[in-house]
Amino acid sequence: MGRDISRLHPRLQGKVAQLQKACEKAGLALGIGECFRSAAEQDALYAQGRTSPGAIVTNAPGSSYSSQHQWGIAFDFFKNVSGHAYDDNGFFSRVGAMGKSLGLGWGGDWKDFPDRPHLYLPDWGDTPSLLKQRYGTFENFKASWTGGEGDEKPQTSAPAFSPLVRDGQIHLNNYVGAGLAADGIRGSATKAAGIRAVQQAMNLDYAAGLAADGIWGPASDGALKGHYVELGETQELVRAVQILLLLRQTDPKGVDAVFGSGTLAAVRQYQQQANLAADGVAGYATIRSLLEV
Repeated sequence: MGRDISRLHPRLQGKVAQLQKACEKAGLALGIGECFRSAAEQDALYAQGRTSPGAIVTNAPGSSYSSQHQWGIAFDFFKNVSGHAYDDNGFFSRVGAMGKSLGLGWGGDWKDFPDRPHLYLPDWGDTPSLLKQRYGTFENFKASWTGGEGDEKPQTSAPAFSPLVRDGQIHLNNYVGAGLAADGIRGSATKAAGIRAVQQAMNLDYAAGLAADGIWGPASDGALKGHYVELGETQELVRAVQILLLLRQTDPKGVDAVFGSGTLAAVRQYQQQANLAADGVAGYATIRSLLEV
C-alpha cells in the first residue's frame, strides 16, 4: 500500500509538511504511513480479518469508495521507533492534537471506530459521503484540485492599505462592536474581530453557546465542523464569511447574509488563491483558512 505523500490532495501535502516540522521540533519520531489507496488495495485491506489472516482494520470495501484514503484526503502515521510503532498511546494523542491544531481531523475522535493513527482533511466531514455526492468519482474530485506543488502556497504580504479591508473593518465595528480603526490593514485586532464575527454568527445560527472572545479554541473549532454555507442560503454565517472575504481583499459584492452570485464568485476566487478545492462552498476548511494568520 502506498506511502507516497505526493498522491495526496495538495493542501494535505502542505499540512503533512507542517506536521513533520512541528513533530521534529517537539522531539516526536513521526513516521508517515499509508496515504492514497486504490480500490484494489482497499479491498485487500478489507479482506484482512475476514477472508485473509489478521485483525479487522476497516469496514470499507474498495468498491464502496468509503475510505478517505481512496480520495487522497487522509494519511496514517506511526511512531518511527523500531518495535514501538503503535504501542505508545500518548504519542498518538500528542500528534493527533498537533494535527487538529493545523486544521486536520483526527480519527482518534471517532466514537464508533476510533482510528488513532489517522489524520485527514475535514473539509467534507468525517466520511467521503459528500465527496461521492458532489464528484461521483475520485478522478472528478482530483480534477478540482487547484495546485500540485505539494505544499501550500506562501502568503504574500498585504498592501499597507486596502479599501476592501477597510470596508471589512467597518462591518466588524457594526456587527460585533469591534472598535477598530478603519485603517485598511489586517492586523491582529482585525483578525481577532473576524473570529468574533464567526463565533457570533454560529451562536445566532446554531445556538453554539460560544464566548465571542476572538480566540479560536477547541469549542469554536468543534462548533464549526459539519457546518457550511453555499449558494442560495441566508444565514449569519454567510455574513461572517462575506466580512472575512473583505479582510482577505476579495469582494463578495455586499455584506447582507445572502449567499448570492457575488459571494459565490468571491469564495471560489479565494479558494483558488488559497489552494483549496474551488467548489464555491464555504465550509470548515475555507473558513479556517480565511481566519488563519
